[in-house]
Amino acid sequence: MKRVLLVLVGLVSVALLSGVAMADKGKDSKYSTEDIMKKGFKGGLVAKVAKGEASEEDQKLVIEMLESLAKNPPHKGSEESWKEKTSALLAAAKETVDGKKGADEKLKKTMNCKACHDTHK
Repeated sequence: MKRVLLVLVGLVSVALLSGVAMADKGKDSKYSTEDIMKKGFKGGLVAKVAKGEASEEDQKLVIEMLESLAKNPPHKGSEESWKEKTSALLAAAKETVDGKKGADEKLKKTMNCKACHDTHK
């Protein structure tokens, strides 16, 4: 009986964890929010773009990741706020990659982790 209970608890845990991981990624999204945060923000790729130090390959990757971020659902908070913040971040990154004057500062401002995390994490 104990074994059956342990197996059931294990299966339920795996199912719940899989659901959380899937909820982190939108239907048409290539990257999960967790992957984007790890590689793009904690890994420093977005900061490299903002500083003008990213390779062309890294710039393309950042744009891809931010496009995915905008397609992913927020962990909490309103969808409207999420779209507003992710759209601003993506637009600033695209302008920076395109070399638009002042876009690097705009990107640094929209990279404010706390502002987004307070609302959506």
